[in-house]
Amino acid sequence: MPTTVSTEVLELAVVGVGLQGEGHVKCYDAIPNARVVAVCDANAQRAADVGARFGAEVVRGGYEELFAREDIDAVSIALPDHLHRDAAEKAFAAGKHVLLEKPLATTVEDAQAIVAAQKASGKKLMVNWSNRWMLAFSQTKEALESGALGDPLYCYARLNNTLYVPTKMLSWSANTQLPHWLICHRLDIARWYFGSEATRVTAVRRYGVLRDRGIDTPDLYQATIEFANGCVGNFESCWILPESLPWIVDSKFQLICTQGYANIDPLLPAHVRAGETKYEQPGYLAGDVMGEPTGFVRQAIQHFVDCVLQDREPLITGEDGLAITRTLCAVIEAAETGQAVELSW
Repeated sequence: MPTTVSTEVLELAVVGVGLQGEGHVKCYDAIPNARVVAVCDANAQRAADVGARFGAEVVRGGYEELFAREDIDAVSIALPDHLHRDAAEKAFAAGKHVLLEKPLATTVEDAQAIVAAQKASGKKLMVNWSNRWMLAFSQTKEALESGALGDPLYCYARLNNTLYVPTKMLSWSANTQLPHWLICHRLDIARWYFGSEATRVTAVRRYGVLRDRGIDTPDLYQATIEFANGCVGNFESCWILPESLPWIVDSKFQLICTQGYANIDPLLPAHVRAGETKYEQPGYLAGDVMGEPTGFVRQAIQHFVDCVLQDREPLITGEDGLAITRTLCAVIEAAETGQAVELSW
């Protein structure tokens, strides 16, 4: 079955136009060879607002109605983590290419089903771990491939959020856990750098702060992951940092190699702004320039568009997503049981 589309402009729909999904619509709107035809969301008013701002039709009958349309070649699925499987399976069954927000799924069974549906359809699947398009991470990958750092040995990866994220930004935070929400970003980078799969996982987690607020999900995770080629990674995430911080994200990534070292703090402020009563540290990784979105998220979405139109394999495939889901589920199991979890591939 051919995977190319019939026009030079990719006609798309976006399923789920919350924070992430609206970002997809905005990026597609700025890409000359992409056009968002329609959007849908369980929140009808939200869908209407986004559709009106970007000139997209609002489909109110659910994503099944959206996928049945012949004027749509591809879809972005930006639903809550635990709702990916049904939408992805139905999109592939309808013959659509899919850009799926990370993670691929929150269970191995769901991840396997999505990959099977993609393979049966012959269409493209890209999982949107857009951090690979951050300049610091991309350049470090290039340095590894050039041999400038030698072979990777170990990484330390920290990625945290403030309390704003699980208590205000996400209405469904009780339906996911930190491995799927945050650790997945840094595990994707580590796996990309190491070129190897996880074989042994130990982990701990703690509850308290969020449970006191009525949200039954862990406050923090710490995991040690060993890889088949001998590399080791330490990963830690929490989402209970104080809301007084200037950003909702705290990040650090260190990579130790046989002949070098990389220290990546992608959120280190490039500039500050201070008024009489307010001090700000604006981010510089993404944002609007002259009214158009720039940065790593747009670049990742452009990559998906190019892969569909040019019939190329995406940088991050369904198999990548499945491998990461398997590892993350092992992290959760290790934290639940207090025992190491062995993985075989």
